[in-house]
Amino acid sequence: MVNLTCLTQLPKIPGRPTWAEIDLAALAHNFQTIRRHVGPDVKILAAVKANAYGHGAVACAHGLEAEGINWFGVALPEEGVELRQNGITRPILCLGGFWRDQQGALVQHHLTPVVYRIDMIEAINRAAGDAGVTADIHIKIDSGMGRLGLRPDAISEFCDTLSRCGNLRLDGVMTHLASADMPEHNGFTASQLALFDDAVGIFKSRGFAPQHIHAANSAAAFAFPESRYDMIRPGGSLYGFRRDVFPVNIQTPDLRPVLSLRSRIMLLKELKAGTPLGYGCTFKTQRDSVIATLPIGYDDGYHRQLSNRGRVLVRGQFAPVVGRVSMDLTLVDVTDVAGVSLDDEVTLLGRDGKLTIRAEDVAETIETISYEVTCGISSRVPRLFIGRSDGENT
Repeated sequence: MVNLTCLTQLPKIPGRPTWAEIDLAALAHNFQTIRRHVGPDVKILAAVKANAYGHGAVACAHGLEAEGINWFGVALPEEGVELRQNGITRPILCLGGFWRDQQGALVQHHLTPVVYRIDMIEAINRAAGDAGVTADIHIKIDSGMGRLGLRPDAISEFCDTLSRCGNLRLDGVMTHLASADMPEHNGFTASQLALFDDAVGIFKSRGFAPQHIHAANSAAAFAFPESRYDMIRPGGSLYGFRRDVFPVNIQTPDLRPVLSLRSRIMLLKELKAGTPLGYGCTFKTQRDSVIATLPIGYDDGYHRQLSNRGRVLVRGQFAPVVGRVSMDLTLVDVTDVAGVSLDDEVTLLGRDGKLTIRAEDVAETIETISYEVTCGISSRVPRLFIGRSDGENT
């Protein structure tokens, strides 16, 4: 088990009592739940792009590597370089490809790029030749998402170029499913998979032997067993997201939220009925009230859209957000919280007693998805990694 003490991102000096807790035991549980579901013959690529969806990519990658993950997926080569520089050894796929002049870094750090343009394979082929190595690539097929990827009618020309690139090995062919979480679009998902199967067949008919065929995100891995191929690419499910990930017509797997967001009360005020609060005076107390000020705001990722709409947990019960969430501060009505005190812990995401606020709950309130909620937690919020799978905390 990797020593995570050195990975714990704590403030260097005592500071503001606002932090995110990342439960690595919950992450391990979610990974093993997915592993049991898909079976031992399907490899798993963990999406740790965007700082592991706001959870802390380096520590999460170390935890997953200790659990036996097969691959990691990042969006940018620089994300992959950061993992390598922090000791991650498993294969890393750069899902977004690479930018001009990054091919040398890919080769140097043993990162596998996703490619979808001819100039990309020519560039990585030159870099591999200069380094005297053979570089692996994965080709992305646009089967219907319409973002990145090689359109099926361009595969033949792509194969011609790839055949001339002697420093490359076609290690994988992939696609991305646009609506595997929406049962009403099952026909479209089936058409994507059929088109993808045809594309893979063309590469094989041209003499290529990709070792990794992959299409399934979290939703598809559970809802479309035929989409698993040799490898799946879970993201949100690893971090305990459910409502925004899985279609409603399947049994939701037993997943645990990995991230909690917490702060403490920095000020308590007793205010008379009719007192306006916050920017724009958008809230007025309807009764004599006790109002708590929290040292967290929208620059930390606690969305301004939660103004007068959100709620937090204090001493195991809900308390509403009142007034506008500002850049650094948020107000909460704690009138009904018995015994409330200065420095009491406040849970903005996570569990307190018998109650839980999930990222999906916040997302539903502000009409977005759970991914945006956790990705939006800013870098000025320290991550505290707890719940090591060997039973110890850091």
